[in-house]
Amino acid sequence: MKGLFVITLILSSCTSGINMNSVDYSTLFNDGNSKAWLVNKVIYDNSIISPLENYEKNVMIFYSSRRCDLIAMKNIAREAPQKANYYLNSRMHKLTIEFSDFEMDFHLSYITEDSILMTPTHDSDYVYSIQLIPFPEL
Repeated sequence: MKGLFVITLILSSCTSGINMNSVDYSTLFNDGNSKAWLVNKVIYDNSIISPLENYEKNVMIFYSSRRCDLIAMKNIAREAPQKANYYLNSRMHKLTIEFSDFEMDFHLSYITEDSILMTPTHDSDYVYSIQLIPFPEL
C-alpha cells in the first residue's frame, strides 16, 4: 500500500504544462557592476600548472560594460592589465573573451557558489582550463 502511494505521488507531481525558464548568468561574472576573480587553477591535460601562492596567480576583473582585465596579482598597480571584451551565452554555458591578439572560448563546465570551471572549446586559441574563485580576502 505504501509503495502504491509513493508511485502515485511521483507520477502526479510532474511539471507538465509549466514552462521552465533557463538560468540567466548575465551578472555571474560582474555582479551588475564589476567583480574580481582569482585564477585559482590553470589545468592542462589533467595537470594543475598554476602557481601555488596567490600572489603569483592572475586576476580577472569583469565589468558590466562587457570589458575584462587580466593581470598578475603581483603586478597590480605596477603595470597596465591586458584588456579584453567578453561575451557570455547563458543558454549555451559559453564564455568568449576577446583580446587584441587571441581569443579565449570556454564552456562553463561547472558553477558552484565558490568556483567556476571553464574548459576551452575547439574554437579557442587558449588550450587551458581555468578555475575561477572570488577574489579572496587579503
